[in-house]
This record gives sequence, structure tokens and C-alpha cells, in this order.
Amino acid sequence: MTKALCGLIVACAAVLGCSGSGTDLVSTAKQVDAVVNAHDLDGFGAALADNVTSTGPDGVTHTGRDSVKGWLSHLLPGFHVDSWGWEQSGDTVKWMSRVSSDAFAKFGINPIKTNTMAVFSGGKIIRFLATFDQETANKMRFMQFYADVVNGGNIDAIDKYVTEDLMEHQPLPPGVPKGAAGVKAYFKMVHEAFPDLHGTPSIVMADGDMVLVWGKWEGTNKGKFMGQAPTNRKVTWDVADVIRIVDGKATEHWGLDNMAQVMMEAHRK
Repeated sequence: MTKALCGLIVACAAVLGCSGSGTDLVSTAKQVDAVVNAHDLDGFGAALADNVTSTGPDGVTHTGRDSVKGWLSHLLPGFHVDSWGWEQSGDTVKWMSRVSSDAFAKFGINPIKTNTMAVFSGGKIIRFLATFDQETANKMRFMQFYADVVNGGNIDAIDKYVTEDLMEHQPLPPGVPKGAAGVKAYFKMVHEAFPDLHGTPSIVMADGDMVLVWGKWEGTNKGKFMGQAPTNRKVTWDVADVIRIVDGKATEHWGLDNMAQVMMEAHRK
């Protein structure tokens, strides 16, 4: 083997991050960051093994290069990542990242912070895992509740987000039970009254296990609500929620809104 060929093999190993105890995989992982910051989806795909598995901060696992590329493609508008704290152990690299994306901005949680891990095999990423820190995870959890329940109308999904014995600090309408059953009854009532209900968070803050969300809800009053006949008018009201989240579920809730006032004004028109 010639010296030139040996040098070429060493250079390729450094660039591609071929597995082995002496390989600098941190540099390879940093190159992947640079590729995604350049919004180079094909370049990102080239860094992945055919059978790669990737679990994003939302907890959803994607298998195969095309599936993982598809996941990233939804995040690319406005995407940028800043990373630090790189540590390599064998074929595994761990680091922390601050990630921005228009997809996160829509929910008021831009940027997000993640703990990230990549496992390499043959110079390619074969396993990728990104998890939120606690506060970001709790904010994202409530945003998922917005998507599934507030905007999606999926009443059955409430069990995924609310403990059965939820402590409710907000005064409930007459006849609404306590706990998760009360949350289900409330959203069933609201969605029947406002079939096109949509909530848009504008402020999302977290401190430890507490999350505060301020948003605007809107909908067309097509059904009876609180004993009143439908107005067939579209109304908008303010909603503030404070939630204590433990192990991914709301255990306490405080809330304020001006819905009653808005509906009174709608009936006067």
C-alpha cells in the first residue's frame, strides 16, 4: 500500500467519522449541524445510515433515511441549531442544543433546548435521539394538548394529558364534574357549541413543573352554550392557563378567561 493511499484512507476516516475508538466523531456531528443549518436536506440524508432510527423531542420515532429526512423537512423553515458540551464515548456522541424553527415559533416556544445523542456505525448516524429539558418538555406537552384537544377536538385524547384526579382551581360551570371527567365534559360542551374552535397561544412560559399559556380562542357559535341559543356569530376571547405537569400529565390547573363577557355581548347584538 502506498503512502499516498494510506494518507487518503486516513483523511476519509477523519471526514466520514468511521467507527473506532480513535475516531473523532465530535467533528462529524458538528459537520451534521452545519449541514442542517445550511438547510441541505440531501447533505443531511448522506450522513444517515439506511436503517437509521431517530426519536425527536416530540417522542415520535422515525425509521429509515427517508422517514428521518421527512421529519426534518417539516422543521427546516427558519431552522437553526447552536450546540455545545460535546462528549464522545466510543461510537456515541452526546451534546446540548438550542434549536429554532418556524414550527416551534407557531407555539410560542422558540427556541427549544434539547439533550442530543447520536450513535455512529461505519461513519453514518444509525441512532439519533433528542429530548427536551424539563421546562421545554412541559411547554411542548401543553402545546400537544392544544393541537389534539383544543384545536383537534379529540376528547378521548384528554386521558393522555390529564390525571384522573386533576385538581381544578378554576370555577366550573354547573354540572361539570371534577378531575379529568370535568375536562372532558367541558371540551365536549365547548366543541358542540363552537365546532370550528381554534386556540392560538401567544405566550408560553415555564418554571419548574409549572407552565403558563396565554392565548386567544375563537369559534363560530353554532350550538347551544350555557343554556343560551346559538348566535351563529364568530367570537374571540382570551384564555390564560397555569398547569402543573408531572410525568407528562396535568395534575393541577388554574384558569381565567373572558368568554362569558364576550358571549353576553354577542347575544346583545
